[in-house]
Amino acid sequence: MIVSAQKVVSLRKDNGWSQEKLAIMSGLSKRTIQRVEKDGVCSLETKLALSSVFEISPNILSCSEIIQEDKGNITYKFDWGGTFGLLVLGLLAPTIILLTGTNGQWELASAAIVWGLTVVFTVMTFGAKTTYQFFDSTSWIVKTPSYVANLNILIALAHSIIRSAYMIGFLAMSLTALTLAVHAPHMLNNKVNFLTIVIRPLVHAFIFMELWIRPFKNKMQSMLKNSCP
Repeated sequence: MIVSAQKVVSLRKDNGWSQEKLAIMSGLSKRTIQRVEKDGVCSLETKLALSSVFEISPNILSCSEIIQEDKGNITYKFDWGGTFGLLVLGLLAPTIILLTGTNGQWELASAAIVWGLTVVFTVMTFGAKTTYQFFDSTSWIVKTPSYVANLNILIALAHSIIRSAYMIGFLAMSLTALTLAVHAPHMLNNKVNFLTIVIRPLVHAFIFMELWIRPFKNKMQSMLKNSCP
């Protein structure tokens, strides 16, 4: 979940507590406190523990905007390298599907399962507004803003999305293998065809993450590295 790192730091200092003291009082580890104060990303349990020790509503810790830009001071630079890379990756995705796919309906179903459940899981974890802001910001791959606040939060969110997509892809692959083995055992006679069908969800997780989300994550890391302190 996304919380306001600034609010956590402010509340801790208002109470005159060190990070060690807050960790002890909340029952959390010092490392967790440091991560929350740095990135503003935590689990629901951590958010509830912090709101309890501060004696406030959990909603007060929420960070409603992960992208806080002063539109008047932001300029955008067209990135030709990012555009060319995205074009190449965009051509690579259908090429992978055409060369390795065997069943059109299962191809669409696999993509819908992985992409759809990843988005749903992200919305359930981080909220619809934060999820929309994240995916809307992937345009930065080709049009880079001069400054963006809270890049650490976006990078952590990208990492969470990548992890979720691969987890969903692996689970879908496992369930597909089990289903075919039980209800269509004759398919085991053709191991190449069996593996080609079974692996489709993981292939789409790879396409979704490595050809879109990870390049965006790398872009943000580069922006963070090059930003002024």
